[in-house]
Amino acid sequence: MDIQRLRNLTTGRLHTEIGHVYEDLEAITGERGLMTHMLPRAARAIEPWLREHVSDPRFWDGEYDTTHIGEHVLPEPTTDDRAAMLERYKAQPNPLEGKDVIAVHV
Repeated sequence: MDIQRLRNLTTGRLHTEIGHVYEDLEAITGERGLMTHMLPRAARAIEPWLREHVSDPRFWDGEYDTTHIGEHVLPEPTTDDRAAMLERYKAQPNPLEGKDVIAVHV
């Protein structure tokens, strides 16, 4: 994975295009159709798995750093990894709970 794209997920700062965040969270979680309000919870849900596979502290410094470049090999998450991510996601508060939300079906 491109290091700048990975830094999007580890630092909480946008290093590339926002579309990369959607693509990478969907690829890691195996879930398609993530919406904007879901991104923070999805990022928190994958963090333990990322920390297991990304140990360099530079990824976790919270800084915007365009000099950190290259590729980082991430394994494909297993079915169990993804199930754990989903459980962590569901355990978090839903930011839309209790709000008037209009569902649009196309």
